[in-house]
Amino acid sequence: MTGRTRFPLLTVAAFLVALAATQTMAEGAAADSVRKYKFLGKAARDKSDHEDVVKYYTSLLSFESDYHLAYYYIARAHLALGRQEPAKEALLAAVALKPDHANTNLLLFQVYAAESKPDTAWLYLGRLVAADPKDDKYREYRRTVADLSRRAGDVDAAIGHYEAIATDAATPKALQQELYELLAMMYDDQGDAAHAIAWRQKLDSTGGASNVESLAKMVELQIATQDYQGARSTLKTLTRIDSSSRYSHFVRIAELGDRAGDPAMRLEGLEGMARSQPKDLETVATIAQIHLNDDDLAAAGLWLQRGLKQVPADAQLRVLNGDLLMRNEAPEDKAIAEYEIALKDPNWAAVAQQRIWQIRPPETEEEKLRKAFFGHGNGRDGGS
Repeated sequence: MTGRTRFPLLTVAAFLVALAATQTMAEGAAADSVRKYKFLGKAARDKSDHEDVVKYYTSLLSFESDYHLAYYYIARAHLALGRQEPAKEALLAAVALKPDHANTNLLLFQVYAAESKPDTAWLYLGRLVAADPKDDKYREYRRTVADLSRRAGDVDAAIGHYEAIATDAATPKALQQELYELLAMMYDDQGDAAHAIAWRQKLDSTGGASNVESLAKMVELQIATQDYQGARSTLKTLTRIDSSSRYSHFVRIAELGDRAGDPAMRLEGLEGMARSQPKDLETVATIAQIHLNDDDLAAAGLWLQRGLKQVPADAQLRVLNGDLLMRNEAPEDKAIAEYEIALKDPNWAAVAQQRIWQIRPPETEEEKLRKAFFGHGNGRDGGS
């Protein structure tokens, strides 16, 4: 036939045979490379040669991309070398290939716990707990997640973890008692008296409740020997176990701070007082003033808003809120509006008027006379 080249059937068959042979040789070479790099990687791990571990297992992945242990070993080597981000990337690749690999999940938990990310840490630890709920070591790890959640302000998550540990029959009694007390305190802080009482009763039933009278005597002994830090620690215990006198124990802590010349201790006591009795607005104002004096404007604002939610028209808090607005360089009208509310209280009218005149000096003779009069008034300045 013209215009068309025909290849003999024998030639085509030979080509296919050669192609198959080439593929077989390539597969054999790849298998050899996999064995080679697994051997070299294991040898590097045995010698703790972390750079070579990364190098050999990375090469291995070019031949066997779905080998999850290669990613895991690479991650461990990066962590040993202080490389957090590449380690995390390798671990995430490993867990994507094998979600139930215990060591990978455990290492991811540790990485995210070290970064103070309790929700993500629990994502990986939770898999291990679900798979083996009776493994004692996971109890300690879950306590870590609970503590991190509490520090991050996620009280609900922290309580959930603490309760799971506390109600586990395998949890040691001493740890259960510690968590019963902690849960009672946390629910008390949230204003949930029913749950606080329930956990306190659990504590009492295990004999874990401390003797209030003996601790109170200990406080007096510690104060007598000028062990103010020890007395503070004992009073902190009393605030947890003696809820009916909680406010007075915080008062003592504040007083100890004054006596010891320890501003942090004094502030701790004052803040405890304000949390125990939210309508103690004088204490709230004192706390806000301390934070203003320390240039911690964010903390001052939080406490002022806390107090104003209780009594929106409180004159002292309004004066301090005006001061805070001025420190934050807010529009003057906003600060003046705060002071004008305080004008309605005779005890704070002079202070409020002075603040207004500092922003907008008096213009009429009558206003100037009033300023002269108020300027020699009762000396209030809004401070603690």
